[in-house]
Amino acid sequence: MSTERVTTGETLALVGRSLRFVWPYWPQILVKLILSFIGIAVILFLPWPLKFLIDYVIMGLPVGSSPTPIPPYIQPFVDLLYGMTPLEVVWVVVAMSLVGIVLIGSFGIGFSRDTANGDLAQGLDTATSSENLANESSSRVSGLLGLFEYRYQLKTTHRFNHRLRSLVFHRLLASPMTRFSDESVGDAVYRVMYDTPAISKVCYDILIVPICNLFLIAIVIWTMQHSFSAVPSLVMLAWLAAPMVMIASFLMTGAARRRSLASREAGADTTATVEEGMSNIAAVQSLGANDRQRDEFDRDSKKSFSRYRSYVWMNVLLIGLQASIACGLILYVFFDIAEAIIDGRMSPGDSGLLYTYFGQLLLSTLALGALWFKLQDNLVGMRRVFQMIDQQTDHERHGNETLETVREGLKIDHVSYAYPDGTLALNDVTLDARVGEMVALVGATGSGKTTMSYLIPAFIQPTEGRVLLDGIDTRTLAVDNLRDLVSFVFQEPAVFDDTVANNIRLGNPEASDAELESAAATAGALSFIRNLPEGFNTRLGRSGDTLSVGQKQRLAIARGLVSRAPVLVLDEPTAALDPETENALVRALQSERENRVLIVIAHRLSTIRTADRICVVGDGRIVESGTHEELMHIPDGAYRRFVELQLPV
Repeated sequence: MSTERVTTGETLALVGRSLRFVWPYWPQILVKLILSFIGIAVILFLPWPLKFLIDYVIMGLPVGSSPTPIPPYIQPFVDLLYGMTPLEVVWVVVAMSLVGIVLIGSFGIGFSRDTANGDLAQGLDTATSSENLANESSSRVSGLLGLFEYRYQLKTTHRFNHRLRSLVFHRLLASPMTRFSDESVGDAVYRVMYDTPAISKVCYDILIVPICNLFLIAIVIWTMQHSFSAVPSLVMLAWLAAPMVMIASFLMTGAARRRSLASREAGADTTATVEEGMSNIAAVQSLGANDRQRDEFDRDSKKSFSRYRSYVWMNVLLIGLQASIACGLILYVFFDIAEAIIDGRMSPGDSGLLYTYFGQLLLSTLALGALWFKLQDNLVGMRRVFQMIDQQTDHERHGNETLETVREGLKIDHVSYAYPDGTLALNDVTLDARVGEMVALVGATGSGKTTMSYLIPAFIQPTEGRVLLDGIDTRTLAVDNLRDLVSFVFQEPAVFDDTVANNIRLGNPEASDAELESAAATAGALSFIRNLPEGFNTRLGRSGDTLSVGQKQRLAIARGLVSRAPVLVLDEPTAALDPETENALVRALQSERENRVLIVIAHRLSTIRTADRICVVGDGRIVESGTHEELMHIPDGAYRRFVELQLPV
């Protein structure tokens, strides 16, 4: 179980921040509050006609005669009944019952009434139950009023859930690439999909539940004092019920908070295991690792359910404690009510009324008592959401200047870069690349080539030094502007579930069909694209699983070529290409570099030997730099050894 704790002070801060987020929706929340007040008023009115039937019809008491005073909010109804015969009283109550059934779905004592809600089927863990939070909506009554309140609240819930989910996803997309070297994609998915719906319960549990329940409790206590002051114990219990139940709940909040956090972390681990297994399913199956992957999921899934059951067990204990207090109070009230009826201090009709009121009082008190307890689970979710929102994005690390294009070139100026753990990846690297030049980076795996290239579009920030475009520090440029200036083709090509044309147009949505065909031909992709069922309009499926690795790489290269970015970075562009396609691409790159800065990371001699400059990277430094011929004339040089390793023996 996680030992990380959320303090009470942090809990209150999370409440405040959550309320500030939903504040733009205060008019809709106010309407929901008014509708809830109407529902409470209806609930408090429900048992009175039953009292009148018992007293005025069954017992034959004159209308208005009762040992207990009638509260002012019921008096108009009593005035309506004055002078009526018992049969007429029955017909009036029946007519009101019919109206009540249409408007609120029921009429009578109030415990068996319908409510409006729409919970979905769910499992016994945080992830599968979160969908109901995203669709949080309910009403204390049913019928037309309940249906309207339910639909109105549902629409409001969807609005701020959509806004929060979109905000978190936007922040996620804008996060530095290095974020996912420390945290799994599955955890990020869990936060976006399963933690964000917690805002629903936080909103309604703070803004609606306490206000409505306190309003109901206040009306019940006031009614007890007004109508039943002849039985002091009833008034005393009405005042004591809420504090007794709430104190019992506060004793368990710390344990609930810790178990909720542990449950969500275990759920995130399970989601990460699924994401990693499905993303690498080919490797899993080819290596015969199905059993190991299954065992890992089995372990994480069991832990997720186990920790959620631990949280549920705390709920069971709370409900048991609250129920014990409630049953004790009702038992005590039973004897006092029976004695008061026998003594004539109350009428028989008052008994049903009092049991209903005490039931509503206890239900509202239980809701208030459980409020702080249940809030812990949802605030843990909001804590995880706000952690993602608060993480610094690339946009926040940069200025707002813009550069129309790159006319001179780029410079990596005495740059060093260290990983978060302090490991030095680059050490005082300087590199100049002019427009019209092709610069190749070569070196052993892990030497720092890709890290150096990631500096150019600001995927990572230098620990020391600067990256300049036309002499301007890239940190002063707006991120969107910088990434418009730099097109990056990754070593592992990304293909989306979209058409071929839209995949290539990703870097330049306005590219014409002729530009698409030209880029595809240059990348050696045109022939296989034409053989697809619908050519450029063929959908490629999830991650482009219908294509080979080489075909994906050609599409990625075409995407980079169709981009109008003046700086083009290609990381191992020919790794999955056959020799014929590679030679064609190398020839095409010669013309591409005329109006661009071209940075190519490669291991194949055929790809790099025509570069204007070759930089050999080793241990985070540029150890040699020059043309192919210049570097080959260095005895025992690093580049010479690199070339000789590729020559046939």
